[in-house]
Amino acid sequence: MSAAEIIEQIKALPLEEQREVFSFVREAEKESASVNGQGVRYVDDRTFDVAVERVFEQHSELFKKLAE
Repeated sequence: MSAAEIIEQIKALPLEEQREVFSFVREAEKESASVNGQGVRYVDDRTFDVAVERVFEQHSELFKKLAE
């Protein structure tokens, strides 16, 4: 069965069953991401601000050229 066929089958399901399929897919993606080390990472605002400063300091010439 192809992905297109599966998608059509999911579309034909009642809404509640579609939600179950979507929930399954989301959980499977999370498990796959954690196994592969590709999960979404979050940082606090301070860590983000420090990283932004460092990037702009290290690449100031590039940003100047892009602004031209």
